[in-house]
Amino acid sequence: MHKKQHILFSVAGMSPAIITETLFGLQEKGIKSGEVHLLTTSHGKKSMQVLLRQIPLFNEMYHTNWEINSEWIEELLDSHKKPLADLRTFSHNETAANAIVDRIRDWTEHDNIVLHASVAGGRKTMGIYLTQAMSWLARPEDDLSHVLVSEEFERDRDFYFPDKNNSKHKNIIAFAEVPFVHLQIPPLLQKEKTYSECVKLSEIYLKDISDGQGKLVLDLNQHTLSIEKTCQFKMQPLSIALFCFLVKYANLAKEQEPFYLKQAFDYRDKLIKCLENANLSSRDSGLSGLIFKSNELPQNWEKEGAHEEIRQKRQKNLNNAFGKLHQDFKKIWSNASFQVFKGNKKDEKGGSRWVEIADERIKIIEDSF
Repeated sequence: MHKKQHILFSVAGMSPAIITETLFGLQEKGIKSGEVHLLTTSHGKKSMQVLLRQIPLFNEMYHTNWEINSEWIEELLDSHKKPLADLRTFSHNETAANAIVDRIRDWTEHDNIVLHASVAGGRKTMGIYLTQAMSWLARPEDDLSHVLVSEEFERDRDFYFPDKNNSKHKNIIAFAEVPFVHLQIPPLLQKEKTYSECVKLSEIYLKDISDGQGKLVLDLNQHTLSIEKTCQFKMQPLSIALFCFLVKYANLAKEQEPFYLKQAFDYRDKLIKCLENANLSSRDSGLSGLIFKSNELPQNWEKEGAHEEIRQKRQKNLNNAFGKLHQDFKKIWSNASFQVFKGNKKDEKGGSRWVEIADERIKIIEDSF
């Protein structure tokens, strides 16, 4: 098992001591090594340069091994790629929010990283954005913290961390973990989502899993599924075709029966039509066992055992195809009201698939029959 890498990420203003004070709190918890990454303004970056000297001193005193370099003290850039001196406008705050979401998303993608985020520094809005980003994206092992220091030392510009040889420095730092809700909302894990888009997606996601009334558009031509005209997901053509098939022919909201894989050939024409409307042929989709009509099957169909062999091949192909569909929906969100349900493979009919979507909830865009 690979050793986890610890990263301290903090939004920062003009108080570099907050960072070393946070490192003190982390080492008290037994976290003694990792990387320090900061997001700040151009003014803040100048102030943070002192950490290039102070963190090595902290390591020496507390026998830790925290790393920092100038590239990890990152300044915010405006839409023209110019450094931001402060956050004064809506545009400036939006830039900061997007940058924070991007950094949190990048780190939480990696299983070998444990993220420690600090809201102690920077503008209050930056702390809000960081807290929200952690709620959206952080894993159970990631944490959020704040740190306070006794008032007399807070005013001391030369104080960066307690001197363990100085009795006056005992119990002067209060390090607090901040509880937050770990949502891990799947749509937000995707790249290139801005802070504002994440807010909208969160609202759609939470509304859908609470009342299951979101409007859906399934576009077989574009291979997309859209929710509430805002949240659009690109899907594999085969997944789109199979989802369309289930909505039409194995939809419990219409009081239809689930689709059993062993009965696939009975649905042959309907399956093939959905594939064609998604610009796929049965052969291209990997479902070649559905191509032949009963009277057109190869001669070996009638040979002993061949019928069962072909049936099993068809069932295996469909199982694989539906497996990809389930993966697509897992990437969107697995507990959505429009998810694809899966029956027991061991039942007498060999497994089943179905959806449960009212007609008024979904619009299907496809070629006309």
